[in-house]
Amino acid sequence: MKKYFFIFIFLFLSACSNTSSTFVNVSMPNFKPQTPIKTESIDSGITIALEPINIEQNNNYSDYFENSVLKIRIEKEIELLKENLEEQMATVAKLKGYKIVNSNPDYTLKSLISIYIEEQNPQKSDSFVSGDYVKSNLGIQFQGKINFIDSHNPQNSTDLTSNTKLNSLIALTYPIKNDDGINMFKTTISTVPTQLNKGLERPAFEIDRSFIAFYKNTLNTLYNNLPKAIDIAQSSNNPEKFNSFDNNSSFEENPSQQSNHTFKNIPNDNSNVKKENDINNNTNKNQDGVIIFE
Repeated sequence: MKKYFFIFIFLFLSACSNTSSTFVNVSMPNFKPQTPIKTESIDSGITIALEPINIEQNNNYSDYFENSVLKIRIEKEIELLKENLEEQMATVAKLKGYKIVNSNPDYTLKSLISIYIEEQNPQKSDSFVSGDYVKSNLGIQFQGKINFIDSHNPQNSTDLTSNTKLNSLIALTYPIKNDDGINMFKTTISTVPTQLNKGLERPAFEIDRSFIAFYKNTLNTLYNNLPKAIDIAQSSNNPEKFNSFDNNSSFEENPSQQSNHTFKNIPNDNSNVKKENDINNNTNKNQDGVIIFE
């Protein structure tokens, strides 16, 4: 009897020790770009209004994921994405020579971002010491659309579209809440987006990277395609010429993947990083030498 008592005490102390060190702090992704080399704007007399970005979410995940800290973290990242995109899109407009106004603009930028999150094959398991947990795979896809509209002739508008998608599904193992009962020692579940259970660092990194890739590509492509306000002002006899983005105005982080909300569970490798770096190297400089991102 005494033997079992000591075993029980050992398990209890082990569980307590595990609970106290079960969290790791992982900061939110940094959406701030490098300060542009050239920041002076030209007073062209052309005005533009930037409407708040609309966010649409299309989610297909389990109730388990709905209550996970990763879901809480993603929601916070969406807020940061919207906030920083709106701030930096205003910077891009100023660098292009537009004066930002709230009423009676010459041009308007309207933006819509659709985010699709899919969890595949969630499998619930349990452990006597750590409680219930779920193993699954997660995919994330972003679709963006920016409308550049002639406010004096609203039917005259052009679109900038984007598709950014993870190169492979993310393998997840995350704790979930369980009913009081046989599982006496349960892993505490965090509700703070920067405080993750151990083992979620790598999934969080992959999720963060998808947000950053979409953010960078959106701003770089906007800068490379938004016409200069001074050119519009100097060519008032043919404004339609400048009321459009370049022909190559759609971009995709992984061109080989289609934007059909399907995710393939291919092994993780360094190809994600390489492709992202190749894209950034090709798009982070424009003809004026302004660098939006490192």
